[in-house]
Amino acid sequence: MLPILIRNKRFMIGSSFIFILILSSVLYSVIADNSIPTAEIITNENGDIVARPPYSPWDYPPFGTDQISQNLFFVILIGAKYTIGIALVIALSRFLFSSILGIFMQLYCRSFLQKVKPVFEGLYYFPSSLLAYLCLSWVLMKDGFLDGFSTTFTERVLFEMVVLILIGVPIVLINVSKEVSIIQKKEFIDSVKVLGGSRFHLLRVHLMPYLRPQLFLLFVREVIQVLLLLAHLGILNILFGGALLTTDMFDKAVYVSFSSEWSGLIGSNFRFLFTDYYWIPLVPIFCFTIAILAFKLMIEGFEATLYTKACQSAASAKVDSKKDIKDVRTGVRITNNSFDYL
Repeated sequence: MLPILIRNKRFMIGSSFIFILILSSVLYSVIADNSIPTAEIITNENGDIVARPPYSPWDYPPFGTDQISQNLFFVILIGAKYTIGIALVIALSRFLFSSILGIFMQLYCRSFLQKVKPVFEGLYYFPSSLLAYLCLSWVLMKDGFLDGFSTTFTERVLFEMVVLILIGVPIVLINVSKEVSIIQKKEFIDSVKVLGGSRFHLLRVHLMPYLRPQLFLLFVREVIQVLLLLAHLGILNILFGGALLTTDMFDKAVYVSFSSEWSGLIGSNFRFLFTDYYWIPLVPIFCFTIAILAFKLMIEGFEATLYTKACQSAASAKVDSKKDIKDVRTGVRITNNSFDYL
């Protein structure tokens, strides 16, 4: 399957973009120690100010500068490893916990699963961003009546990751159990049960070959869900690792992120969207969109690969069937003496 996957353009474009983005971000952090170039005020020969930050992408390509003169290209590059890394860690944690629990409950505790299934499915219709906001706002936003946080940055990061993981577990668990249930309805599974195969043998030998591709698709879809959730929380000023209340260049109270990930850039700069400095929030929003589209390309490419493999398997089975029929026909010879025993 790997050779077919490598030849798939959509999967390779999406996966290559994510890999190069993370690698570039990590290398820049190692080489330049996350230093961010800043733009200077432009003056004429007489010393009069001609232009000052923030500069637009047309004046300071490729992405312009933010309100504190930082080059947005390097801000985005530094934050890429944090944003995509956080999404991968949260999605992987959801995926592992939900897969183990979903497969176990479908095979060994099906009656209990049927009882809790309506409750878990109800979470499909409840906005996960609203639930996360209700759980995280009192921890990650600075209380106006207190001077600073009562928790450390590490504690806030761990708390947010645990909340975001637990929010997605019930839905992923139900999806995994449904995939296992679909495979269990195949005819060869009944044959394995009649022959006395144990549930562990059934899972290891017969279920996992069919389940692995679906689990990979489920994991990539979960990464997209986490990225969307982080973007929504950023707009709601729930910034990863917490937010600090301060003032901007317009002397207005704003929340500033403690980390450099993209949702924090969206949340802390969203107020510029309807001003002359609209590119400041649009740049991280654009990067979020491109990253999500890259993961979407991976999904479409992988699904196309599965379809190609299924067609090849069906064609191979058809050829083998015709060959068996030919062998039967050529292997039986009827002569005049064939029925002498009658």
